[in-house]
Amino acid sequence: MQSIFSNALSGAVAKHINLSATRHETLAWLTLLIMRHGTICLWRLAAFVASMAQTDSVRRRFYRFFQFVRLDSTLAAHVVVELLGLGGKPWVLAIDRTNWDFGKTTINILMISVTWNGMGIPLLWMLLPTAGNSHTSERTELLDRLRAAFPELKIAALMGDREFIGDAWMAYLQRENIPFILRLRENQHVLRAGYVALPISVIARHLKVDEKMIVKGGCQLGRANETLSASVRLVITRLASGELLALACSGRARHALARYRQLWTIETMFGNLKTKGFALEATHLTDPNKLSTLLSLLAFAVALTVKTGVAKARLRAIPIKKHGRRARSLFALGLNTLRKIFAAATPDQIIAFLAQLLSPKLPVKPLLSLAF
Repeated sequence: MQSIFSNALSGAVAKHINLSATRHETLAWLTLLIMRHGTICLWRLAAFVASMAQTDSVRRRFYRFFQFVRLDSTLAAHVVVELLGLGGKPWVLAIDRTNWDFGKTTINILMISVTWNGMGIPLLWMLLPTAGNSHTSERTELLDRLRAAFPELKIAALMGDREFIGDAWMAYLQRENIPFILRLRENQHVLRAGYVALPISVIARHLKVDEKMIVKGGCQLGRANETLSASVRLVITRLASGELLALACSGRARHALARYRQLWTIETMFGNLKTKGFALEATHLTDPNKLSTLLSLLAFAVALTVKTGVAKARLRAIPIKKHGRRARSLFALGLNTLRKIFAAATPDQIIAFLAQLLSPKLPVKPLLSLAF
């Protein structure tokens, strides 16, 4: 099974990433093992390789892979886009950041994900040199890299949390005609025609839970004596917690709230990369180049896992619990399905499954022949 998967994935990756045959094989081994065993610890994964080589030899091979191979995230993005069949379609993007400490080293990752079938898939990332929030220059660099890698890219919306605001950042998005939906802080001052600048908490103080308001006309963020943002639309609602959710958007505000809910896909994606899936935080890698290579492998693993979950859910819908949410996520369903296939399917079944999984098609038909 390992060789079948290795040959299939190597063929899909080789279209976009130029590596030697041995490096392609190692990449496929690592991707497969990460999905099967839910860890990125190289010394643990080495023991599961189906090879007569000594475990220490396999472990050194893995270490050399990260030492000498540099998987650029733009190249990895091309693989993900092809696997998910995203070419020519408008993308809903989310930008967010995740960070943790390993010893005295802070690992701080700025990432753009694409929403696909309600799930976030890693697309492009940057290892930030310092702890804390990202800067406008780093965000614009990441988006410029994405648009350079995909010249025909159509962005339906870019969503960001309260960290991702600022006059220069929003001016860049508007100048580049990138539609955006960004959450604002409650103490953000807003200037409206005919009104003095007021904080959002005052403008929406009358809202009850689940009520919403769309502020008429364009608004500018800031006070009259400050540098003001370009004109944006503003929609506000009060959450069940009593907190206000205020969104600034570049287009029509009517559907901004519904679309903004997709921002949670990147939060669940980070959970899938970490505690709910592949234990990214357990890595001992701190070098930015090595970490970027690891993130490329994880992007492949997440894309393949979610794609399997979507196909499986087409055959049998995931039950909905009383609280209105699915009994399990598409990621969890896909991971369980992949592990069962790798453990119990015949070689012919695996080959048929991988032929569609590693193409833009959903592997629904091959899953029909599997009894699990």
